[in-house]
Amino acid sequence: MRYRIGFFCVVITIFTLSLSCGPGKIKDESASGCIPEDLQVDVNSKTMDVYWKPNCDRLISGYNIYISEAPLVDRYPGGSLPQSVEPFNRTPYSGDTDPDDEYEHFIAEGLENAKKYYVSVRIVNPDRTLSKPSNEVAVVCGPTGEIELSMRYKSDRDGYSFDRNEYVRADDVDNDLYFFSNNGVDYLNSPARLGGFLKVNRLQKLPLRGTFEQVRSRVTDLSLTAGDERVAVKEGDWLVVSTPDGSNALIKVLDFSDDNTKRSIKLFFAYRSLSGEMVF
Repeated sequence: MRYRIGFFCVVITIFTLSLSCGPGKIKDESASGCIPEDLQVDVNSKTMDVYWKPNCDRLISGYNIYISEAPLVDRYPGGSLPQSVEPFNRTPYSGDTDPDDEYEHFIAEGLENAKKYYVSVRIVNPDRTLSKPSNEVAVVCGPTGEIELSMRYKSDRDGYSFDRNEYVRADDVDNDLYFFSNNGVDYLNSPARLGGFLKVNRLQKLPLRGTFEQVRSRVTDLSLTAGDERVAVKEGDWLVVSTPDGSNALIKVLDFSDDNTKRSIKLFFAYRSLSGEMVF
């Protein structure tokens, strides 16, 4: 009887130890600080540049960059993802080659314009587990750059087609805007002012100043009107140009110049052909 009681006590002791020594909780990466931070995305036609702060001082295997057509972070906020969710990069990205820059940089190519993407990054640990995700950014790819328009009919660069991403003549059916100056006032204009068969684009000046990053984050909060076919502009002005099909271009007036009495205007533009949405 004593033997049986002793055996029973040993079993209880082993069972208790097994509970105390069993699998612990999955390590909370937020406690170690190893979660990518401050994710930012710059887009152009069919490409995007993804930037983030590594925020990790221990050994890692790399990063997974997720570019999806549906949000992931709210649905999977923890350190695991279903196998059906694959990263854009086939193998863990080891990081860029600039050790002095506080941001990592990844270039994604082969994307589609006019499609909304949701971008996030996770650290890949040496044991192939994942960190919690970075912040998630929604973007749309499309042409982004700088152009210089001459006064209408003064050169073959007096108009620009955002959809074709190239210079056209002011009276071309694909033109999106042209420049004109009168009595010391500079104007950006809808092509329709040159003829009823041309695009009836609308222009609206925004009550915003600052960089592209600052303006694009605030433009979605504005209550925009239908706009006008002609807008007087000055250096530093931001405008939205809206096309009849619902596409939009965000424009900044960079500078004016006069060359042999031919005045021109220099513009920054970001064009997104996602109908009805101001995602830049």
